[in-house]
Amino acid sequence: MAVNESLRVIKTVRYDALHYSVFLQAGRIGEKAQPGHFAMIQTGEGSRPFLRRAFSIADVNSVSGVPCIEFVVKVVGLGTRLLGQFSEGAQVPVLGPLGVPFPLKDLSRHDRVALVAGGIGLAPLLFLAHRLSEKHIQADLFYGGRNEVDILKRPEFERLLGAPRCRYATDDGSLGRKGRVTDLLEKSIESGVVYRRVYACGPVPMFKTLSALLDAARLEGIFALESEMACGFGVCLGCVAPTIDGRFATVCSEGPCLPHTVIDWEKM
Repeated sequence: MAVNESLRVIKTVRYDALHYSVFLQAGRIGEKAQPGHFAMIQTGEGSRPFLRRAFSIADVNSVSGVPCIEFVVKVVGLGTRLLGQFSEGAQVPVLGPLGVPFPLKDLSRHDRVALVAGGIGLAPLLFLAHRLSEKHIQADLFYGGRNEVDILKRPEFERLLGAPRCRYATDDGSLGRKGRVTDLLEKSIESGVVYRRVYACGPVPMFKTLSALLDAARLEGIFALESEMACGFGVCLGCVAPTIDGRFATVCSEGPCLPHTVIDWEKM
């Protein structure tokens, strides 16, 4: 069950003008969190912005001995800008963990999985990489962005998974292969690598291409969908996604982690 509590800001780490990580004291939310979960955060003081913002839980770790929840943020508007301006020690209202996390319990050490990240979609996959490393499950990372600046947390991924298992693609060729991140996965599949499951988070165009690739290869995919949310627990119906059976799934409560075969990608 989700917890509504105020969490203390431990520190904020900035990577560039648009990207940063904010570390909040873990509290009960951190104790319950699993990879793929998200939280609704009051990103400013008072009533501006009025609604909380949804952020994927990027990791549960420790900072100077203090258990923390990490959120990796890209500044795209008022809420994401204000969250990065809280001073250390400030109390931030947070509701979480929310949503359906990535399925992990059915994996064994003999399995090999793929993680596909697009841009800020790295966030839930970092937490997932942490847990997979703890379980000694092999994972290959395929991470794409517009340029090298968009590829965040590389040292952490390479430490958890091993540098040779981390492959990158950028639109401008500034890091890794020039082109789409899905091309990297396709090349790996064509080389004969067998994946038990493919976990992904990123923009809808990436999901559409990746879904078609997984269908052709007969591979199972679990996608962590991104959506603007007002409530975070299925009441407002502001984050629905069309499904193949003609209905609409609430991303916040039925997801965000859903089998790729459930979504009607032509209508997204």
